[in-house]
This record gives sequence, structure tokens and C-alpha cells, in this order.
Amino acid sequence: MNIKEAVVKIFPEIPELKDVDFSQYATPYTPLLTKFEKSDGKGLLEFQRFVEENGGERAVVGRFIISLLQYLLIRYRRYGEQEVIIPSVKIFITLKGWLIENDYERDWLNIFHNFLGYLVDMMPHIAESEDCGMANAYLTLIHSLTLEAKETFSEEYFQELAATAAKHLRDLREKCSIETPVPEKKRKNPC
Repeated sequence: MNIKEAVVKIFPEIPELKDVDFSQYATPYTPLLTKFEKSDGKGLLEFQRFVEENGGERAVVGRFIISLLQYLLIRYRRYGEQEVIIPSVKIFITLKGWLIENDYERDWLNIFHNFLGYLVDMMPHIAESEDCGMANAYLTLIHSLTLEAKETFSEEYFQELAATAAKHLRDLREKCSIETPVPEKKRKNPC
């Protein structure tokens, strides 16, 4: 069974996963992924439904996404693989949404606290490899996450992370002649 095919089937909105090397991805969910890959389902919601219909708990889906994010970050840190950068950002955001939507806020805060620094570390690579519009979108997203972290966690580390992200975003905007100022504080949600 090709794990990559199952992962791509679960996350069809992240086509960049096709370029990731999954040869060293060891997961206890291989039998489940094998069955899903052979099913007619496609997408994260279908995967969750499939897990529950096959006697699994919803939490299995969250643990699978977390294991996938960890694998991508290992490929980046240990092997310097550029192919995992965009999928890492997209899986990070997907995981945030999934955990919060499914009442796992504490798990989200743990992931947020432990892994946000990796995304900030990826910012210069994104700035170099993507066109100005896409790079600005990704860097703006990561910067907004650091502002959220700065408000959420008291450690000085998150102040420094936000400052580093702001510098990367300013550098990109200057290089690309984007005149939008870089916010220093998280915008309040008007709703």
C-alpha cells in the first residue's frame, strides 16, 4: 500500500503532498489508511466518517493529523527537504481548525506552543521559493499566528518569534514593493 496515495486522498486540497517522500512515515494507522485508500471516500470529513464507521474514535483522526505534521517537520529539520514546507503550513492550519472544531483546544494549544517556531523558521524559504503574492499570503498567515501566540503564551520566546516573523514579512514586502504595513498586534475579530 502506498501511504502517499492515502494521505493525498485525505487531503486533496493539498496537492503539494504528492511531492513529499513518505518512505519513512511509520504510523500505527497504516491498516486504517489502507482501507480508506481502497474506499470511495475522499477528503478529511470522509476519512473521519470512515474511521467512525469502522469502530474508531474521532480522536484517531486528530492523532493521525498530528503524526503527519510531526513527520513533515522532521523531514524539514533533519533532511532540509523544501518539498515539505508548504504542506507543513497547510497541515498546521488544518490541524488548528480540526482540533478547535472538535473540542480539543488543549491539544491545539500544545501543538501551537511546540511547533509554531518551525513555521517561522520556514518563512525565508517560502519568501525565496514562492512568487510575491503567494509568499506574502503565507508569511502574513504565519506572522498572524505569532501575534496570536504572543497574546496566548507568556514566555519571552513568543515575543521574539513574533518579532522575527515581522522582520521576515517586512523584508518580503520591501523586496516585492508591497506597501501594506506589518501589524504589531493581532487584529480584533469584529464579530
